[in-house]
Amino acid sequence: MCCFNTLSTYITMYKEKIKIYLSARISKDAQTYNKKVCSQLESPIEVFLPQEHNPWNINHKKMPKKIVDMDIQAMKESDMCLLLPDYGRDCAYEIGWYSNSQKPIVVFIEAQTEWLRDWMVKGGVNYIITNNKETYWILKEDPILSHKKILHIQNIQDLNTIIKKIYVQNKKLFS
Repeated sequence: MCCFNTLSTYITMYKEKIKIYLSARISKDAQTYNKKVCSQLESPIEVFLPQEHNPWNINHKKMPKKIVDMDIQAMKESDMCLLLPDYGRDCAYEIGWYSNSQKPIVVFIEAQTEWLRDWMVKGGVNYIITNNKETYWILKEDPILSHKKILHIQNIQDLNTIIKKIYVQNKKLFS
């Protein structure tokens, strides 16, 4: 395999876009945070935000099947999943789906630790990224997550580079 000068060169040579599926709550109060995190991800990263396609203001019991089909299709077309705790109940399905695929699940957290009670979700994730040093040490001591790749970044802007590196690592593993 030839050497590449930059991460961008490698990505450009092998694929135009890195497709990410966002697994996060779609409620109105969560949308601002979701957009804040996803706005850090720059080209060639492309994020499918279910909140832009799913009606957050209807009763979940009346969710149309076409929405489910659209989300599953986006998952199939994605390269990886980005999970943002505190996530919604339907996100557990998405994490299970990704766990059974060869696509990595990346969790980004700042100080959200409520999700640490969800041991099956923790078992399914591949990477956990935090910009909070205290949270980093909590993750390192977790009996399940301590066996995963836990990364500390200085600020949320570093998420863009880390996601690209994860993509490249996984591209090499599964190509």
